[in-house]
Amino acid sequence: MTHTPPILELRDVDTFYGPVQAHFGLSLKVGRGEIVCLLGGNASGKSTTMKIILGLLKPTAGDVLVDGTSVLGLSTPQIVRLGVGTVPEARRLFGAMSVRENLLMGAFTRDDKAGVAADLDRVLTLFPRVAQRLSQQAGTLSGGEQQMVAMARALMAIPRIIIMDEPTMGLSPLWVERVLALIRDINAEGVSIFMVEQNANLALQIADRGYVLQTGRVVIEAAAADLLVDARIRDAYLGGAEAA
Repeated sequence: MTHTPPILELRDVDTFYGPVQAHFGLSLKVGRGEIVCLLGGNASGKSTTMKIILGLLKPTAGDVLVDGTSVLGLSTPQIVRLGVGTVPEARRLFGAMSVRENLLMGAFTRDDKAGVAADLDRVLTLFPRVAQRLSQQAGTLSGGEQQMVAMARALMAIPRIIIMDEPTMGLSPLWVERVLALIRDINAEGVSIFMVEQNANLALQIADRGYVLQTGRVVIEAAAADLLVDARIRDAYLGGAEAA
């Protein structure tokens, strides 16, 4: 039987910011079709993990693999071409550009114009609220609408996995529910999701598995359903929001 590698894997990663060590032998994986969330408090190493995956920071030791192939030394556009999409913290839209222009920026690594046009139609079907805002400047949208645009933009790269950094940060409870429902919809289309999320309770309700990071080390790894009832997680994270 052929072994299928995880779509994303970090193996024994050590990371430093100057003399300060941010990761200590960090290992985690995301299987095909999974939603996996990464939980942790301040200075736990969550944001650094995202930077490592996207090639924005190089670890001192260890490896990062996409579909079994090391991506160390590759640029962020090269990693995107391998099927890794991203929804960054605070969305990072081009505020002065239209929603349509922002979506097309998600396809910047592609040169198949017909395919891009077809995918734009498909994405707008998934995000009808975005379809209603195509000609608006992205900076004039509400926070929830901007988050939808950021997610739709990520899909324009035809990703096999999307890395999401705090997708519900700063959103009203209604928008939080909408965004998490859309993450489930995206996952149902076969896209794996790896998310750092401040709202541990809601994240674990839609995730398959979770990792808890503490001062650069994975201290707990379990099925999301088990983490929801774990007293350590409940006391540390489910009593209130925790920051990145």
